[in-house]
Amino acid sequence: MQLTYVLELLKPTKRKENIFLNNIAEVVKNRQAVAAKLKAGEINLSSADFKELNLPSAVKNQNIREVKALYKQFLKSNSKKENIEFKANQPICYNNQNYKIDHHIISIPLYTTKCQRFAFPVKQTERFEELQQHIDSCCKLGKTSLFYKKGKWYFAVTIKIAAKKTSNSNLMGIDIGLRQLAVASVKNPQGKEINRQFHNGKQAGFIRKKYRMLRRKLGQSKKVKAIKKINDKEQRWMTDLNHKISRQLINLAVQEQVGTIIMENLENIRNTARSLNRADRNIHSWTFYQLQQFIKYKAELAGIKVKYINPKYTSQSCSRCAKVKKSNRKANLYSCECGNHIHSDLNASRNIANKYLEQQPA
Repeated sequence: MQLTYVLELLKPTKRKENIFLNNIAEVVKNRQAVAAKLKAGEINLSSADFKELNLPSAVKNQNIREVKALYKQFLKSNSKKENIEFKANQPICYNNQNYKIDHHIISIPLYTTKCQRFAFPVKQTERFEELQQHIDSCCKLGKTSLFYKKGKWYFAVTIKIAAKKTSNSNLMGIDIGLRQLAVASVKNPQGKEINRQFHNGKQAGFIRKKYRMLRRKLGQSKKVKAIKKINDKEQRWMTDLNHKISRQLINLAVQEQVGTIIMENLENIRNTARSLNRADRNIHSWTFYQLQQFIKYKAELAGIKVKYINPKYTSQSCSRCAKVKKSNRKANLYSCECGNHIHSDLNASRNIANKYLEQQPA
């Protein structure tokens, strides 16, 4: 399986940033030139065909590979355009032989008055630590790209990882929501709960409220760009939180020898967030989906299967007697006549695991 790790570089000096920007400008020219030659019927291209461009040969050759793939797609699309068009902000791409990652330093070739290697420190995050672990275990690095986005520089690294397999039979049902961002119930094949984990949403709720108030104020002042900026900031914060939550869930799954993780499909996501206004619902529908995706890829890395079930009645059913009664759930408490008094989201996570167990052959 292949994963992509997007790493943020620490802010480069003005000199190095200008070198980046000059190389990107040359990449745009190079890609346009490659596309023009392909249109003219020239197929066997090499870096020697673009001597007038100030780029390392490794970058020119990677551009040729990238544009050839794009040109094939362009021909299949039957576009009415004359040729492929390239935006001004193109990534600088390298194959796995032309860059090095040494601890938190990335080394790549760039062109100034000549081709030379430059070293850049990477912002150390959980994602970088994960990549470093894969590198230490001798996983094969793939192609990479250097790009600029919203005032920051990023280095996207692909890595090939052999998928693990596990024969563990325990299950983990995960309920995703707003008051509790995630609640997990770990069960054995007989349906007995052996562990659980809560991820409270109070801090996320505070951040959500803070940004909602800011959006309202900025909206009154009609500052559209500022609204987009704080939306991006909120999304970055939620992305980091989702990475942390998904990592803790998978650590628990590995610890408890879980073989299958079960979650609800996303058709119910609008109902889950129905108490929010439209703008907030869109943001948090995205964060729910993102959290599920993070759980899924991290589970697959650990050899754990991920399954989805229909969410119908998971929050209204009793996880003990299976009786469905909407009024049994009141905010964080689920109370049933059978004597089951439990946290409502834990009740839902147990139901998610139970539904999957019921579907398994005897």
